[in-house]
Amino acid sequence: MKKFSIFALAAMLFAACTTDQTADMQPIDAPETLTVSFEEDTRIQLNEAQKTVWTEGDLVSVFYKSYDNLKFKFDGKTGDRTGTLSMVNGELGTQTMDHTIVVYPYRADYRVSLDSGGIDAVLPATQHYAKDSYGIGNNLMVAQSEFTNFSLRNTCGWLKLQLTGNGEKVKSITLKGNNNEQVAGLVYINTADAALTLATTVGDVPAEDENGVGGTGGGLVFDNTILTEVTLDCGNGVELGAGATAFYIALPPQMFEKGLTVNIIDTKGVTMTKTTDNSLVIERNTIQPMAAFEAKLSPANNEIWYTSSDGKIVTPHRTSAFGVSIKSNTYENGKGVITFNGNVTSIGNSAFYECSSLTSVSIPDSVTSIGKYAFRGCSSLTNITIPDSVTSIGEYAFYECSSLTSITIPDSVTSIGEYAFDGCSSLMSVHITDLSAWCRISFDMVDAEDKRYIYPGTTPLYYGAKLYLNGNAVTELVVPDDVTEIKDVAFFGCAGLTSVTIPDSVTSIGVRAFNYCI
Repeated sequence: MKKFSIFALAAMLFAACTTDQTADMQPIDAPETLTVSFEEDTRIQLNEAQKTVWTEGDLVSVFYKSYDNLKFKFDGKTGDRTGTLSMVNGELGTQTMDHTIVVYPYRADYRVSLDSGGIDAVLPATQHYAKDSYGIGNNLMVAQSEFTNFSLRNTCGWLKLQLTGNGEKVKSITLKGNNNEQVAGLVYINTADAALTLATTVGDVPAEDENGVGGTGGGLVFDNTILTEVTLDCGNGVELGAGATAFYIALPPQMFEKGLTVNIIDTKGVTMTKTTDNSLVIERNTIQPMAAFEAKLSPANNEIWYTSSDGKIVTPHRTSAFGVSIKSNTYENGKGVITFNGNVTSIGNSAFYECSSLTSVSIPDSVTSIGKYAFRGCSSLTNITIPDSVTSIGEYAFYECSSLTSITIPDSVTSIGEYAFDGCSSLMSVHITDLSAWCRISFDMVDAEDKRYIYPGTTPLYYGAKLYLNGNAVTELVVPDDVTEIKDVAFFGCAGLTSVTIPDSVTSIGVRAFNYCI
């Protein structure tokens, strides 16, 4: 197996935090080694000294003097800055080029352009979070040489978002230029262009100056596919605190003439939008920091957040249903905010009755109850966040919320009224953490051939296509192997139940769990 000796990757120094969104950018030294491509289980990262290091198992694409895309693997250990790469698969092909091209991260679909010798690659529309660094596969780099030593060059720069919060967990961040600039997709890379800046066509190459030095354009060309958004996936969520947490998003070098819009989504589905109208320049191999700001992803105790289908203010059906008076009701940047003159403790009877344009609601932690008919007839409601403070949900509370597809009921809820979710014809999943709250609940699930599910805790219980808890439509119950307990009155009154499968993992079944299942 042939090995290539790799020189040290050059340090990538982060730009210092700044309170000016358009502050002077700090360049990062280009890597001086072979750039590595990798699959999902590989990494390339920054160490505590903010220098680029390898991760054990990193993979790269190597076009060793031919058009064949070979997979090479880093032989060293995580944290090394020098090492060798060994070929994982394939064989050295017939020489068709006088040089070798290396691309990081590895992808099997990378190709050498036959007419120009450049690389057809991909800037991913979904990137992955890594603590204090760019993440897996975010950092597209290239190198070419006639020898076995390579100098990696980044094709992108980075936007550094700095968020503060109060325990919120960021699930994802989506960024879009306000002038619909392209930020991801199929891209052609002229590996001979030292600048690697954007160009309009593959034929554009850097112009030489009077000294024969290349110009500043032509190294990076997007395909016709237009992708104007890029999302940073934060996995199970990144918790925010009083100190700023950094999130890095790789972007192609260009000017965002009308600024950027950032949508931050937390693990509860709550969205915050942040927009800047200032023009912003992303330069290759450079980090552009933005001023730290608070990611306010949950309402204050004197607020209710919402969205509407028409982008207009939604007026509650009963403005007196909250125990406190409404001070203001505004709708800006895709979010409505109802502000009260005190803490909201309940969403009272018929509060949003037949507010048909209401699409989502976020309830503050101060609320302890949702009253009768509170959201009845909210036919456009697709998402509602119920905090752990809520202990009761009234009868018919979500009756005929026909667009509601899923809901999470926290284990703080001990009482749910009859027909609370009846008529929710699009409801496909329900997450209930305390089975004791199921008594006298009615769910109307969508018709489908495949089974729908209910989640007690993190473990699903599967049912037939149409489900009424405490009703006659439940015909089949399959309890997964990791369930250990079925609580009191869990399936009380499911008179249509004909089949029950309970695994050996269940050690206790509560009182009247299957009463009146006849």
